[in-house]
Amino acid sequence: MIALYPGAFKPPHRGHFNVVKSLLDGSYNGKVYDKDNYKDVGADILSNRSNEKPKIDKVIIFIGGGERNGITKEEATSIWQIYAKHLGNVEIVDGEKNPMFAAKDYAVSNPDTEFAAVTGLRTDKDFVDLRRITTFKNAPNVKGLAFAAAPDSTTRATDFRNHILSGNLDTITDFFPESLSKEEILDILTSLKSKIVAEIIKSNLSGYIKQYFSEQKEIIKEQVKPIELKEYIGSILEYMLDNDMNIQPLPEVKTREDEANAENFFGKTAFYDPNSKEIILYITGRHPKDICRSFTHEMVHHIQNLEGRLHNVQTQDTTSDDKLLELEKEAYTLGNITFRNWEDSIKNPKVNEEVTKDKIFCDKCTWSWEIKDGGDDLYLCHKCWHDNTPKETPINEGRYDKIANRLSAIAFEFYKDVHDRGDTEGEFELSVGNQDQDPNVDIHSKQFEFDFLGKVVISDDTYQPDGGANAGFDDDGEEIQPMLNVKFTIPKNPKWSEVSFDLKDVVRHELEHLTQDGENERSGKYIPDDKILRDLIDNGLLDKDEYFLLPKEVDAMIQGLYFKAKKSKQPFKDVVNDYLNKALTSLENKEKIRILWNKRLPKLGIKQRL
Repeated sequence: MIALYPGAFKPPHRGHFNVVKSLLDGSYNGKVYDKDNYKDVGADILSNRSNEKPKIDKVIIFIGGGERNGITKEEATSIWQIYAKHLGNVEIVDGEKNPMFAAKDYAVSNPDTEFAAVTGLRTDKDFVDLRRITTFKNAPNVKGLAFAAAPDSTTRATDFRNHILSGNLDTITDFFPESLSKEEILDILTSLKSKIVAEIIKSNLSGYIKQYFSEQKEIIKEQVKPIELKEYIGSILEYMLDNDMNIQPLPEVKTREDEANAENFFGKTAFYDPNSKEIILYITGRHPKDICRSFTHEMVHHIQNLEGRLHNVQTQDTTSDDKLLELEKEAYTLGNITFRNWEDSIKNPKVNEEVTKDKIFCDKCTWSWEIKDGGDDLYLCHKCWHDNTPKETPINEGRYDKIANRLSAIAFEFYKDVHDRGDTEGEFELSVGNQDQDPNVDIHSKQFEFDFLGKVVISDDTYQPDGGANAGFDDDGEEIQPMLNVKFTIPKNPKWSEVSFDLKDVVRHELEHLTQDGENERSGKYIPDDKILRDLIDNGLLDKDEYFLLPKEVDAMIQGLYFKAKKSKQPFKDVVNDYLNKALTSLENKEKIRILWNKRLPKLGIKQRL
């Protein structure tokens, strides 16, 4: 059996090395599992009840793309190549953006080979990571292989980086495999130290914030601001996905500036490459709307390619090939209609809900309820969870409001049940994803894939709303299942409307974090890791109010508070003021935060002012 070992490996250390070594020499404690028995198998392994490990003949290491901690895929690959000299039958593969998906594609392309996708366990809290085996649901030749992580697997990338910066070779060697020579260790250190120092310098807070919030430089009128184009294209893609258009896997989108092409009347506006699945957009001298209309045209060609309808086209001349002519007619018609429908959906959000006398009728499932029984979230249908907010609501519906409504409603009902039963605490764990692809998912969403965790503690008089999200990386930068959690402490006599609205804020806040990186990242939303800055704030080396200026937090705070304002039917400005007045350690910083947030609002498509 061949083991698949995907990860970020930024950087790879002794723990990673020993995982591969133990797999190849058979010294590991592990067991094969599937999505139905992963908890039982995990418990067996942690209690040393397992003795059913398969023999591993080879380990394939998939190194994730992207930069983390100042360390690139190339540096990680170089280190693994040094490690491989001491390991045996090891293959190192480019894991591209998502090493889990790369491993799946590798297995699918080798259907006659038996593979094991490995996941290490430290405690029962890691059981959720075993659910990643669902990534390989379309690869029947892949089994899950859970193993007990060795003691040195507790090594964290943060500690590793700190010791590298210290320059103390005696302590650094503890992070490297014992079999490495001093020369090999020094080669690795020389590369890593310069990268880590550069990352710290780059993460200077004032420069970081200035770069993020500063107005873009003036450019020639005809040119397109790339960030705007990214946001528009991302919105179009999400519209197409929401309308069940067959566009996955998504194409790679590239822009090209070409003055000569722009001056040529018969120059190109865009084209689609069916072999590489790339869309090239020519942007010189063009309005963003025109570029996006070209994009929807080429997306229809992408659909045609995915459906196997482009392979026999041998010419670009529509007058000589009737088949090509029909394909182009479809691209022009469907592309223009899609673009127009998307544009109208942005300008005029569709709302057909009806309020008649004392009842509200859901336009999705036709269920109705008395207005007096509507509760804190009057217009949310508790049968199909459709949001029936009427047209007169002053703030437009957001892109992720539906899923945010659903999740916050589930948590609210759970919290209320725990309270009404008289329990002191309660927890739940649900999965979110596309049920068309995985029927075992608890909550259907075509937009997201993550685990939804909730906890509530009932206290005498304390009220504390809280939550968190993980885009899909552990402390070492390794790939794990994305997660969103809500954790509230609620008094025995709670104000339930406050709980409901705060849940909406927290859920929408954390959803925004999921879009900034990892498996659920959205086009134009990626924001670099800011852990160094958070550590400086947590350790008191930076003002705590600087937290409200971290780009990752700014977007999440704005989106969460904006959603809360919509659902509570309060002015957005009032909701933000109330939040900042309670949260800031010094109200003197409020004006600075207000100015910077105002600069960010248009980039998020929010037509409000603070």
